[in-house]
Amino acid sequence: MVFALARPGPQTIDRYRSERLAAEPPHPSTSTDHAGFGTLDHRYEIGTGQADFETARDGLRHWQAHLGADMEVHPSGAPLAEGETVALLTRRLGLWVLAACRTETVIDEPTTFGFTYATLPDHPETGFESFTISLVEGRVDFAIEAVSKPEALLSRLGAPVSRIIQRQITDGYGRSLQRHVEADRAP
Repeated sequence: MVFALARPGPQTIDRYRSERLAAEPPHPSTSTDHAGFGTLDHRYEIGTGQADFETARDGLRHWQAHLGADMEVHPSGAPLAEGETVALLTRRLGLWVLAACRTETVIDEPTTFGFTYATLPDHPETGFESFTISLVEGRVDFAIEAVSKPEALLSRLGAPVSRIIQRQITDGYGRSLQRHVEADRAP
């Protein structure tokens, strides 16, 4: 992970991601031992009907939840596919944070779409996060679930602040995908 005062350049981001392509997640989503891990479970109603579901699916497939929450996904336009490794770049509390995740599962069904990714070594947190859109009784729900614990020294020292930042990012994901759906409905 990179904590930096200056924004990392494209070569640094590419090198960082490339160095993690063969890395194994320290706590994959298949793990059942979550002792010492915190959980997060947020749900958002982001629309109604099949058209909103399809818009939300397309947005999530193209990382819109992340992009609209002030996260950059590298490589730009990365496919949402099992085994895909992405580098995420964001700026929080005056620091640029670069972290990598690997998509472990993708669900693509008529009324459910989503994915789970696990953090890779040097991520500020160890664990995994799931993003799922469901069409239930005409409602489009967006669920974000995480199992994680602070990993980096800076994250562990500032654990209460890290949790607040994680909640802010999660809320950003929900608001971003909702805005994406609403923008598609606009004339």
